[in-house]
Amino acid sequence: MNRSMKKIAAILSLSVSVTMIGQPAFAKSTFTPLKKGMNNARVLEVEKMLDALKFDHKLKVDKLYNSYTAYNVKQFQKKYKLKQTGIVNKATYDKMKKTYASLNKKPETKPETPSKPADQTGTLKLGSSGERVKELQKMLAALGYKITVNGTYDDSTRFNVMLFQSRNKQTLTGEADAKTYSTIQTQYKNNKGQTKPDPVTPVTPSNPDQPQKPGTGTVNPSVPLPSELTADEKEMVQLVNKERANSGLAPYQVDMQLVKVARVKAQEMVDKGYFSHTSPTYGSPFQMMESFGINYRAAAENIAQNPSVSGAHQMFMNSSGHKANIMSSAYDYVGIAVVNGGPHGKTFVQMFLKK
Repeated sequence: MNRSMKKIAAILSLSVSVTMIGQPAFAKSTFTPLKKGMNNARVLEVEKMLDALKFDHKLKVDKLYNSYTAYNVKQFQKKYKLKQTGIVNKATYDKMKKTYASLNKKPETKPETPSKPADQTGTLKLGSSGERVKELQKMLAALGYKITVNGTYDDSTRFNVMLFQSRNKQTLTGEADAKTYSTIQTQYKNNKGQTKPDPVTPVTPSNPDQPQKPGTGTVNPSVPLPSELTADEKEMVQLVNKERANSGLAPYQVDMQLVKVARVKAQEMVDKGYFSHTSPTYGSPFQMMESFGINYRAAAENIAQNPSVSGAHQMFMNSSGHKANIMSSAYDYVGIAVVNGGPHGKTFVQMFLKK
């Protein structure tokens, strides 16, 4: 691992220490609201109740009140018509306790008709396993999604289910409920014997596309650059397209709408001090593109932090997954943002599209 990559790894492993200042000893004892950054037994109790009540999107029962805990709290508050703050105040806590208690008191009732086995009817999600998961993976693979058929609903499976939902205008949950599973099944049956659709490439694919060999002529790396681009952004577009030209690939066209989305992502990473493909505000890059009204057949994202444009470009080209996105023939458009800020001077976001 080169020196610059070690710096990025250090960024990804940073954590934020939050100091909670208690009330004066003479203050009246009240319920202390639970919020992000807190780590105690009451947080653990809330997480257990949320999990039992099925508000469990990426929830970890580990005593740490993180962004996913806050998200599930908001969903609980929304359902029970409480103010959606993501903070557990006394009203939210009392309602959660009451709801949880009533859940445990419900008497078992026999179904009027025999129920199907759980693996035939339940929602498949992160952590699920078995033949039904394997069948789901087989169908997605047959539909052109890059997925490993292993019978375990892992991050890759969730990612590809989310991409399927995106392409079919479904709610992006990453979970295969009855509706999503049925739609996948229908498309799988209809696509038997037909040409497979273009696969959707993950953000950093483990098996990068092989660059096309140069043809008899040379590819002109220059494309008209919108005047709205900054000098750094223009430089990075030119570096990317030069690499593509050297391998006989057509240059990327700049999509200014995509540039604006990339700028929002880069600025948010600087402002909120995180470094991840997943935005705490917009979710995955694909959810974020869709929330800004961008339609696509395939999409990808590269991110980096480095003091210079050339340094960031070299980091991308030294990483097989990031280089694959730059050199892929699967995309036609690029949106590049370079924002000053972050632990290493500048923050870079590259977004790729096939329309």
